[in-house]
Amino acid sequence: MERKDYLTTGELAQLMGITKHTLFHYDDIGLFQPEHMNEKGYRFYSIDQIEILNTILVLRDLDMPLKEIQTYISQRNPELFQQIFLERESQITQQIKKLQAMKKWMQQQRKKIKIAEQTDFSMIEINTYPQYYYLYKKADPSSTQSFSKKLNELITQLQKNNPYLDYDIAYFQYSKNVEHGIYDAYDNVALLMTQKPAIKNCQILPSGKYLTAYHIGHWNTIGETYERILNYKKERHLKTSELYIEYDVVNSFIEKNTDDFVTQIEVEIIG
Repeated sequence: MERKDYLTTGELAQLMGITKHTLFHYDDIGLFQPEHMNEKGYRFYSIDQIEILNTILVLRDLDMPLKEIQTYISQRNPELFQQIFLERESQITQQIKKLQAMKKWMQQQRKKIKIAEQTDFSMIEINTYPQYYYLYKKADPSSTQSFSKKLNELITQLQKNNPYLDYDIAYFQYSKNVEHGIYDAYDNVALLMTQKPAIKNCQILPSGKYLTAYHIGHWNTIGETYERILNYKKERHLKTSELYIEYDVVNSFIEKNTDDFVTQIEVEIIG
């Protein structure tokens, strides 16, 4: 053996930007073995093997399992090469879509936090909102487990069809209760979205003017904010729809102290 025609494990690892351990592992599993091993057990690789190792590393970087790489290396031909790369291109396309959706979701969350930081939560105001979409399920008002189960069903349904679509968890209350001082008649859960999901049972909240207020603190004191809303309506002779919409602006995802949680309450102005 001419030493100049071969590379040691360390030399090849340094040349290819990998560790010696990687080469030892590839040898152990029969994926990539040295062309020569001397009587002391030292491994030597020929210059001609660099191209094969580079192919292995490229396929590995494409997240191809080592067993599949081993199969390809042992059976490689132009047709198999085309098939593998077409499959990997398709997978990469899906990964790009997923990452783009994740990036958009993160941008939306940052935007929500920025808006929350700039909002005066003591105000009651009239805002114009675009059309919203929602998914809705009835729940047992006496069972926390029922709410969790129904919410999980909605989220699973949404993520199956529209992964990383931004949504707010919402609850609907009705004027027949609110106007009689009943502020905890929670019997439903919903997912509220600005973008229409690809789901048949999606429902719509119309665009228009909405009376908007914010409740700071735990939900069990939310009646204080509903009383402010009712007084505001009475003083200005406003008529509103039957549906009050509650959703979190600041929750446990952002704050750890429940006293700092913020719930937004909206009701459409009619007439």
